[in-house]
Amino acid sequence: MNDFSIKIYNQIIEVIPSLEGLQKKDTNLLEFHIENEYKAEIGDFFIQTSEENEIWIKTSHSYTTYKVDSVEELLYILEGLFFNELFWVVSYEDNDWDDTFLVLKEQDIKTEEGISYKVLSWNGKDDRFITA
Repeated sequence: MNDFSIKIYNQIIEVIPSLEGLQKKDTNLLEFHIENEYKAEIGDFFIQTSEENEIWIKTSHSYTTYKVDSVEELLYILEGLFFNELFWVVSYEDNDWDDTFLVLKEQDIKTEEGISYKVLSWNGKDDRFITA
């Protein structure tokens, strides 16, 4: 892996040692694939670095790709998702993708008329569909 990817990998492993060795081997960029043991709708979780020294995360569910600004933000999101304290929300207008954002478990989602919201949790127990 390149220097940036090694740095990011080491910072992740320092905080979440259970991820050690789960990265794709023999690549220039960091690529993690973390399987969802709950088989929830959100699917598996992926972490990737880019040639531009960016960190990207996504899940198997459509429209969940997100560029994080720092390793600290990445770790905050990882821990929030894995402990079901942070959820991905994908909104749709007339079945077309509208927006994607993250919310805390107890946070109210400000809804707009004509927009529907799919809330996705890591274990699937807090998944819900909201229509405004």
